[in-house]
Amino acid sequence: MNLTCYIVDDEFHAIGILKNFVENTPGLELVGTATDPLIALEEISSLRPAFTFLDVDMPTINGLQFAGMVNSQTTVIFTTAFREYAVEAFEKEAADYLLKPISYERFLICIQKVRKNLAAKTPIADTNVSWFFVKTGIKGKLQKIGFHDILYISGCDHYIEIRLQQQKIITYLTMNEIQEKLPAAYFTRIHKSHIINHEFIHTLEPGQVKLQDLTVLPIGRSYRLPLKEKLNNSSLISKWHH
Repeated sequence: MNLTCYIVDDEFHAIGILKNFVENTPGLELVGTATDPLIALEEISSLRPAFTFLDVDMPTINGLQFAGMVNSQTTVIFTTAFREYAVEAFEKEAADYLLKPISYERFLICIQKVRKNLAAKTPIADTNVSWFFVKTGIKGKLQKIGFHDILYISGCDHYIEIRLQQQKIITYLTMNEIQEKLPAAYFTRIHKSHIINHEFIHTLEPGQVKLQDLTVLPIGRSYRLPLKEKLNNSSLISKWHH
């Protein structure tokens, strides 16, 4: 499931840097940005993003004041060039404190931390549900699909192709919409256009994955580390191997 985020900063350049980080990080979705805190207050109230990158030093309303107004609607991550705000930032229950200039490595560490905190607060979903319905090309017809039957899913614009063991189904959905429905323990997005079922992985190779039906799919550069981390617990490699 993608985490939605919002950026508030009075500098367009600072917004551009964070926007680039978000767009290059799997699992994140930018729902809005603002240089004016008053506009941001209204949008955050309606959009309710999972978390908000918030500059501390802003005109009209500074970030510390702003955080107190939106804490119940979003998780705050402060961004600032000034270390002296750190103590006050955490008093506002900020999830993290990013010091400018922000590196992508530090950004990723922050995202991993926020993911863990949000996961701990999220109720466990009903794991007994192992299927869903999608619309087919026949008007009024819905087809039931079991998670265990899906080899992989490929997407293009607003259509996706769900490849099952015995057939393929094309339906009007986005990759983000289908990803939210799939259990993360068994499915991973490996490319902006591909999601795979771990059960059907045959081999992992540099830059690509081969499935049991011999389909070969590319692994996007920004998706390689998240895939590796997810599959680490299933990998048996001697610590003496070099």
